[in-house]
Amino acid sequence: MQPLGEFIHISGTGTLIFRGKTYPPMSSNVITKTGIIIGKVVDVIGPVSYPYFVIRPEIKLTERLVSEIKSSGLFILKDKRRSSVGRNES
Repeated sequence: MQPLGEFIHISGTGTLIFRGKTYPPMSSNVITKTGIIIGKVVDVIGPVSYPYFVIRPEIKLTERLVSEIKSSGLFILKDKRRSSVGRNES
């Protein structure tokens, strides 16, 4: 699991804003430390050297879950599927 970065805040539209130094792939699933899938990376904004990541939650964010996100952060769930690019599927 790769840490997403530092939790900044929850926006007025309900998206989670994080800030970090490495770019997560767009549409990456993000999870809590305990393995709960929270949502996906939907945008990267701000300066190239220290960007902000916008996460759209796919589940209801309870107070307990928000507390866990604030204390432990979120992580990128690496996709273990292999790309079929360049493979002969016949």
